[in-house]
Amino acid sequence: MHRWFFANEREECEPKVQDDEPRTDQDAGEAATPPAVPTTEWPFCVKFHRSLRANEYVGISGNCDSLGSWDPKKVYIMAKEVCPDCVCKCFQLEATVEIPRNIDIHYRYCVVVYDPKANEVYVRFWESQFKPRVIRTCQNMLKRCDTFGMPHDDDEDNQVDRGWATTETIVHLKLFNAPFLWQRQKQRLLHVHVQPMFEVPEDPCSAANRPIKVGSSDTRLSRHFKARKSQVDNLDLGLALVEVVNLCNPKALAFQCEFGVPCGPEDLQLFHCSIAFPAETLYRLDLFTYAHKTASDEPPYHYGYGFLMPSQLLGTEGSARVKVTCASTHRPLIEMCVRYLVIRPLESSHCDLSHSYERYWRKSRLCMNIGHKGSGNTYRIGCDLVRENTVYGFKQAALANADMVEMDVQLTQDAQVVVHHDFVLRFLLQRLPCYEDLLENHDLLVFAYEKLNKLMLLSMGGCKRNNLVAVPLEAFTYEQLKEVRVLRFAGSKGCDTSCDRMLAEQRPFPLLLELLAEDVLPLEVGFFIEIKWPQMTSERRWESGSFKPTFDRNFYVDTILELVLKNAGQRRIVFCSFDADICAMVRYKQNLYPVTLLLEDPSAQVQYADQRVNVLETAVAMGHSLEFLGLTLHANSLLNKFATMAFLHLLNLEAFAYGSPTTSLEIRNRLRRHGVLGIIYDRLDQLDQVGEELEADTICTIDSVTTRRVIRETELEEWRQKCGYKSETLNVVKNIFID
Repeated sequence: MHRWFFANEREECEPKVQDDEPRTDQDAGEAATPPAVPTTEWPFCVKFHRSLRANEYVGISGNCDSLGSWDPKKVYIMAKEVCPDCVCKCFQLEATVEIPRNIDIHYRYCVVVYDPKANEVYVRFWESQFKPRVIRTCQNMLKRCDTFGMPHDDDEDNQVDRGWATTETIVHLKLFNAPFLWQRQKQRLLHVHVQPMFEVPEDPCSAANRPIKVGSSDTRLSRHFKARKSQVDNLDLGLALVEVVNLCNPKALAFQCEFGVPCGPEDLQLFHCSIAFPAETLYRLDLFTYAHKTASDEPPYHYGYGFLMPSQLLGTEGSARVKVTCASTHRPLIEMCVRYLVIRPLESSHCDLSHSYERYWRKSRLCMNIGHKGSGNTYRIGCDLVRENTVYGFKQAALANADMVEMDVQLTQDAQVVVHHDFVLRFLLQRLPCYEDLLENHDLLVFAYEKLNKLMLLSMGGCKRNNLVAVPLEAFTYEQLKEVRVLRFAGSKGCDTSCDRMLAEQRPFPLLLELLAEDVLPLEVGFFIEIKWPQMTSERRWESGSFKPTFDRNFYVDTILELVLKNAGQRRIVFCSFDADICAMVRYKQNLYPVTLLLEDPSAQVQYADQRVNVLETAVAMGHSLEFLGLTLHANSLLNKFATMAFLHLLNLEAFAYGSPTTSLEIRNRLRRHGVLGIIYDRLDQLDQVGEELEADTICTIDSVTTRRVIRETELEEWRQKCGYKSETLNVVKNIFID
């Protein structure tokens, strides 16, 4: 029988017969030259069952040079054609790419926006499943056409996520609760449609046809992006896409309809704008409304329009006043207040398409035990004081086999990422009344007089409150914080660690970079990082007595993200925050680590003013729309409403639990049965939860002349009890403190 050979059949898959003849010197010289890498023109084919806009394409990214080596800017763009064998008129995209055949080729499909003028590619959606598609070295070309978003037969293993900001800028326009300033007009329901436009210098060649009027600007509105005319094949477009979602309903981001979306008193409309050139882009806001007596099939009429100029978007966040002009008479009508958030891409660190954990969680993983602030809130057990957010506390949790440790991170004045919970440091104004009472109820921190004094505290933005001076943490440099001394600490449990090292590990304000080191905490211990950012409460005050933040949000988040991306390695990381905008920025600045939105205890008297974090349904809608991993809920939110977890799972969201009830083993078991991914609780290393938590705030004092003697006596007594120093060695210890 004859054997037929085909061009797509690979003979290299068969094992080669070893040659037994002896090799000559000439053969050895030839072997020194590296053999050429075998390549093949591989045909890629994929079906896309959704509509593609004018400048949207499907691309391929993989682990070889011809597929871009996972670089989101070097994806291979496929030719777009209507599928001939499909009734629904989907797109079938094909490409023939030369790939090496000496390695397995891993690849993913993605939807990109291609700007030919700037030669830029922006990732819109991509297959983010944990295991990418693969072409084996001995696989032939006879295979069926792929389907976008379905690389595996099991639907649970398939995942398609939105892209992130690579070089484009994402602008969030928030029209919450009908932000219209009515004058004498009767209030009515208005529909808002946002259209990005951008300015370019006037072409001098067209000056004769369109002369510039006297007194007019030297720029003109040029390209007008209309979402409803997206099917026009005009590739001469920059990236300016607008999607919108109403956070009152858990839906995905979608393009606007022709007459905009309703902005009523109960609506929370979030416009998600992907902009390539934010400095030149302005936004036209068209308002539509229905007549009082209108037929059911009659469309709304154009009520008015206004322009949000790029000069009004100052900084990262804020609000801008837009004047609305009548569409027919072109006279001023009303004004509207538009809140905005500008999310800029990371500059130093860049993510790729190789893998992502944003919404990936292994189904077989058991509920995780997460140490709250390490070993929990600062507590006293016997004569020892175990302090929160310290290297010692995190090590105690790691020794107790904690799966992760939760920590609070903030920035100092010199942009160092420190681990600390409170937004302000409170300093004593007067002489200490009684050290015994103070040490009994407070955690007392001592700052050196050479580094700090009371006049400096006031000049750093401090504010007198009762007998204390409250100073924001962001006003201190790390040099001022790292020399702080503690009067109380936990004694050594053995001889493995010296007293000096043990005391250094119990000092507050450790650096996040220090904790990420593998020799400090093992890689098996993950980090649950809460990014602290002060918010306004329902009482219109800054939370926890804090101050208005002075850092730019983009700089603040970029500093933390770049540090983690460069130094985390293989460590599991989960980000969270009580601030919804911080969570949105972390989500769209990278595609590697998951994000969860933190919610306060629903039974707390004081809630946050932001509706996105004080209403559970709104928080769920935001997490679903912006594709968070899930929410971090107070235990009462799950215990008081049993259907919460079912509601989250219905929307492909997960949940972590925290709060004081989680110290109970019975409560933790109930939460595990609810299906939470992890439980954050105090004193993870203790089954009986012994110890008394300090209810009072941390107090700081300055080592001045009036307090120095009492501080020295207290420190020496603490060292005598915890480290076992005898009286003849006290002078040596005293010299250590003086130095």
